[in-house]
Amino acid sequence: MRWIYLSPHFDDVVLSCGGLVCEQVRAGQSVQVWTICAGQPPAGAPLSGFAQQLHDRWQTGPEAALIRRLEDEAAGRVLGATTVYWDLPDCIYRRLPDGSFLVNGEDDLWQPLHPQETGVAAALSAWLKAGLLPDDQLVAPMTLGSHVDHHLVRAAAEATGRRLAYYADYPYAIRHPQALHALLRPSWQAVCASISSEGLAGWQMAVAQHTSQISTFWHGPDEMRAALAQYWQAGGGACLWFESLCKKEGSFQLF
Repeated sequence: MRWIYLSPHFDDVVLSCGGLVCEQVRAGQSVQVWTICAGQPPAGAPLSGFAQQLHDRWQTGPEAALIRRLEDEAAGRVLGATTVYWDLPDCIYRRLPDGSFLVNGEDDLWQPLHPQETGVAAALSAWLKAGLLPDDQLVAPMTLGSHVDHHLVRAAAEATGRRLAYYADYPYAIRHPQALHALLRPSWQAVCASISSEGLAGWQMAVAQHTSQISTFWHGPDEMRAALAQYWQAGGGACLWFESLCKKEGSFQLF
């Protein structure tokens, strides 16, 4: 069986599940991270002011997508997971059919799937179904934080018709703790594992590969490592929520 974790952006699975992925790989599991918004923005097309602001903060210039992919490939090597990429550009680059930008500022990031992107979700779902094997376990973001790209990925995963597992999106899981309980469904069953100190170290090292993104959440690598350690000590990043596990799967193990 392969574990297929869906990452809306280059860092989401590493941030949210890095310790768990590390432990699964150490236990001999086959783990792949499929990153969805991994495409390049259209060559020569002007960027929104917001996208340019992010490039400036990340210190990547126009090569942001390429640099972030290289960071993610390095993080995958740290964890021992295979990385796979779809060609959809990040929401900060995408335009709606009328030519307007989907996202023009920070507030626009936190919205449900845009009605005019249902076709994008359908195309993504078809890509997922084409790449999945019958016994793959697909793991989707729970959409804590309500990021538009996380909603897109979850909608596409649910449209595959597969029995899914969900992960808690970090750092939104600690920023919006009440949202976790609001999103849980009665039929879901949590399955949790123990992440060792070695797993934490691998998690921290993998996140550290995303150099351009550290400033998004922390003042520097040391603060990042401390924040992940605190989350780990509270049991964060160690659970997946499965849809309708049957009785014979009551002792289901993540590794």
